[in-house]
Amino acid sequence: MSFSIGPEMAEELLTVERPARYLGSEPGARPGTEPDERGFLLRVALAFPEVYEIAHSHLGHKILYHLLNHQRGFSAERVYAPWPDYERKLLSGRPLRSLESQAPLSDFHVVGFSLQYELSYTNILNMIALGGLNPRRRERPSSASLIVAGGPGAANPEPLADFVDLFFVGEAEDAWLGDFSLIKEWAAAKAPKMELYKRLAGRPGVYIPELFEPRRENGRFLGVQPLLPGYERATRATVASLAGAPFPDCQIVPWVKPVHDRVVVEIARGCARGCRFCQAGYLYRPVRERGLAEILTLAERNLLATGYDEAAFLSLSAGDHTQIEPLVTAFMGRWAASGVALSLPSLRVKSLSPTLARQIARVRKTGFTIAPEAATARLRAVINKDLTEDDLLAASHAAFSMGWRTLKLYFMAGLPTETEDDLLAMVELAQKVKKQSRAQINISVATFIPKPHTPFQWLAASSATESRSRRQFLTTLSQRPGLVPRTGSPEGSVIEALLARGDRRLGPVLEAVWRKGARFEAWSENLKPELWQEALADQGFELADLLAARDPAEPLPWDHVGPFVERDFLLRELAKAQKAQITPDCRQAGCQGCGACQGASVMSLAAPPPKGVAPQEGQPGAELALAAPTPVEIGPAKNTPVKGQKTRPHPEAGPGHRILLEFAKTGIMTLLGHLEMVEVWKKAFRRSGLPVAASQGFHPQPKLSFLTALPLGLESHSELMVVTLNQPKPAPIVRSLLTLPEGLTIIRAQFLPPGGPRLKVASISYLIESDTDLFIGQPLHPAALLSYTDNKGRERAFLLTDFVLACAPTDPRTLALTLAVRNEGSPKPLAVTRTLYGLGPDLRLKATKTATNLA
Repeated sequence: MSFSIGPEMAEELLTVERPARYLGSEPGARPGTEPDERGFLLRVALAFPEVYEIAHSHLGHKILYHLLNHQRGFSAERVYAPWPDYERKLLSGRPLRSLESQAPLSDFHVVGFSLQYELSYTNILNMIALGGLNPRRRERPSSASLIVAGGPGAANPEPLADFVDLFFVGEAEDAWLGDFSLIKEWAAAKAPKMELYKRLAGRPGVYIPELFEPRRENGRFLGVQPLLPGYERATRATVASLAGAPFPDCQIVPWVKPVHDRVVVEIARGCARGCRFCQAGYLYRPVRERGLAEILTLAERNLLATGYDEAAFLSLSAGDHTQIEPLVTAFMGRWAASGVALSLPSLRVKSLSPTLARQIARVRKTGFTIAPEAATARLRAVINKDLTEDDLLAASHAAFSMGWRTLKLYFMAGLPTETEDDLLAMVELAQKVKKQSRAQINISVATFIPKPHTPFQWLAASSATESRSRRQFLTTLSQRPGLVPRTGSPEGSVIEALLARGDRRLGPVLEAVWRKGARFEAWSENLKPELWQEALADQGFELADLLAARDPAEPLPWDHVGPFVERDFLLRELAKAQKAQITPDCRQAGCQGCGACQGASVMSLAAPPPKGVAPQEGQPGAELALAAPTPVEIGPAKNTPVKGQKTRPHPEAGPGHRILLEFAKTGIMTLLGHLEMVEVWKKAFRRSGLPVAASQGFHPQPKLSFLTALPLGLESHSELMVVTLNQPKPAPIVRSLLTLPEGLTIIRAQFLPPGGPRLKVASISYLIESDTDLFIGQPLHPAALLSYTDNKGRERAFLLTDFVLACAPTDPRTLALTLAVRNEGSPKPLAVTRTLYGLGPDLRLKATKTATNLA
């Protein structure tokens, strides 16, 4: 294999799970290449400490990639956490590399981590080390890559302060380019890091751990003290408006299906509902809405550029967008005929109107979640969740009446003032929902964790014993038909709480746990709580002390970061929670004094005040009149056979116009599995605008039929696929409209007459190559019985005389081999070759598929 990742890495990837995770070169992946006016290009590795399928789904990562790569003088690439099987390969000497250029992390001027979830922190240390850098900040030379981090986790950066050079606190779009311009000047001058620190100190959103020091006296925490006069705290960076804010218009199309496989458009940022447990609701105030025209344009551009058949409108509470109904109606009016579905993943119960439900259900039902969080009115008031049981039941009834057959109920356990009656009410509420329909009800119960910068930040976190007791109680009660309870790991919740609320003393604990093998701790099967217990004991910590309640009169480890909202407001909210009092949404009831707007008038669309940001509504009206390109036509097949004409049903048959495509799969494409290859073709056809017919049913799919499934790693010059179109198109036009990634090449396109015979593969021809003279004379064992275990663990046996149709050396190092395809399949070509010639398993052979022969 000779392509960009190199033959050695290609062979190595064939031995790990999902090699496409590490390939790069996806459609839409375009790092910047233009140096600045001085000829300098700042190289930035945007690192996400999770596996590809999760990392790729994160919207913030996409925005930052777009932001930097659209500026001269900057080049951003991506790097994700290697799964343990690939990490073992890296430990043999190959450093962790970026996806785009396959450069080691140590080659980048900046390595920037996204802090989305505390249980990924061990992955951060692991990625730094695998990239050829020292995890400890003070042990890296000044010339080493600058390690930066940002995201919700930066609201309390102290547990990572020993490892990260600087943190970005708040939102990136307005502040990042200025910060990175200073970093670029520093990198070009090869100056000491302290010079950079002094230039960045005091800028909005910048926290530099080297310039702050935690102080303790007789075991008592006295706060984090500033060391540089004039730089007293790290203030948050905030985007004044989403109107025109940087946002990708051609999102990267992944090789491996991510957990959220769709186009994502952020329609609003911030939430004023004030749920007292919700950290994001306090970190990203005030509410700023993107206008309808901009939302629809961004969705349009991304759908046409990527070939996706689903879009998601994202915000903390999508239904609270002031123009949500006209927005959804306009979007579905534009895209429903093209088979594009819409998802609103954070739809508040009260905002689900009949109009929204009808519009979302027009194409397919993309999932439905109701999040009561608490099951009793009293406890909902404690957490400031302003809805009633009637609201919840009305929402579930509306979903069932529109045809949803699976519904998720999201609750939290361990909330402040919770009693056993509150837990019992969870199950009772789920049963009431279940009585409305025969649908499956999935009950998700997360453990409440008091997060920084929320009213509950002073409260104690639950121990694993407490969480386990609640989990057992709920599991026992909810074991009823149609109710599927899911609860998180009690031990994982404890570790999350430790890191979310911890101080800088946890740095050595985190490092010790990582060095003992902790990886991917957000995955329950990988969590090793005993490592944390050992590390905490070694550092002299009592777990109960770290989880205990905090005195509001004492400083907190994160007091020097922000404020996101005023401390006095959080204390008032805590007092109201203890009285089960509701605080209304400031957009309807007026300013509640949280301080996020710094005195801005409520819902003012005027310019924000000098020190703050005003809430902003999206603009309705004439913006809905978009000049849209012709829709991508993928829908049910429309034409029917001529009366009296007999057709033979088979996988690629049915009403419509069928085109046979023969294509080559070479280079990087050989490392994509069959299902991944199917997705590549689906999106290619959607991008082309060709009128591809679709299947019927709950989730219509384009009618593409692959006659064979090519094994991973095998190069082919003859793959066959049949596509069914709703309208006749000349085969050459079909071929010309398809834009394919490198490694996929259409060899021929042929129109298939209606009612023709079923296409059936009779045999497959291969070229077998060796580095030494092996193929001399006749095969030694032409009548052998070949047995092996396939990739699915099945025992397979093939009598070679039944399958070998042709076997002829073209020279001593090359063999032409043709194998029959029968009902039971066809044997592996390299296994057949080794058996025929008595070759051992360690001898290097290469197989290339040269022809797929039809019956």
